[in-house]
Amino acid sequence: MICSTDFSISHGGKNDVTKHVTRKHHQEMARAGTSSQSLVSFCTPQQRAIEAEARWAIFTAKHNIAFLTSDHATKLFCKMFPDSVIAKKFACGRTKTTAIVKALAPHFLEKTVKNMSCPFSLLMDESNDKTDKSCIILTRVFDPDLCDVRTRFLDMPVVNIGNARNLFEALKSSLSKQGLDFSKTVAFMSDTTNVMKGARSGVQKLIKNEHPNLYDVGCICHLADLTVKAGMCTLPLDIDQLFVDIFFFFFP
Repeated sequence: MICSTDFSISHGGKNDVTKHVTRKHHQEMARAGTSSQSLVSFCTPQQRAIEAEARWAIFTAKHNIAFLTSDHATKLFCKMFPDSVIAKKFACGRTKTTAIVKALAPHFLEKTVKNMSCPFSLLMDESNDKTDKSCIILTRVFDPDLCDVRTRFLDMPVVNIGNARNLFEALKSSLSKQGLDFSKTVAFMSDTTNVMKGARSGVQKLIKNEHPNLYDVGCICHLADLTVKAGMCTLPLDIDQLFVDIFFFFFP
């Protein structure tokens, strides 16, 4: 609203709006609005550059771009936009990009945890690294800002001895330190290993001991992979050779 004035249209409808627009107060406020400067104009080039660095860091994290790319991007932006003062002041290599992402991570995690006040699903998978073995924990939760269900990062604890009990305790601890538990967990997704899906002592079974109504989704990616492999076995041709032939047909 330009003039921040409430008025009734119950009598004249559209005509009431037309009359209001022609009034002196509304026209004065409209002129003031067009002549006023935006908040962005009060920011110095250095402040705008800092904002650009933060946006770049978030962009790399969101799209899984290697932080090493930032070393090259800083030089590239200066060459791409030689007339930009912001580009000249932009200095966000891999070290700063990493630091910015780590500094902003608690903000996004807090938002995710807040959304988990509603029912949510958990996704879990462990790594096979030779050094410290990380366990990734994701959540599928409704985001009211986007009006959609999204997958969000929750935690990545180190579990070097990856048996079912340790993985379960790591999952439980990750929820507990955020003030959460299994009471609002509607589904659990993981791969189909015995550690995860064991009927007697798997992670899924340990969760169901505390939350019997948990729904086992399985791993959609693994199921899709197994489905495609099974379908390929019924084809009367070698699918790998088919793709090779298609490639060399278009790129001789």
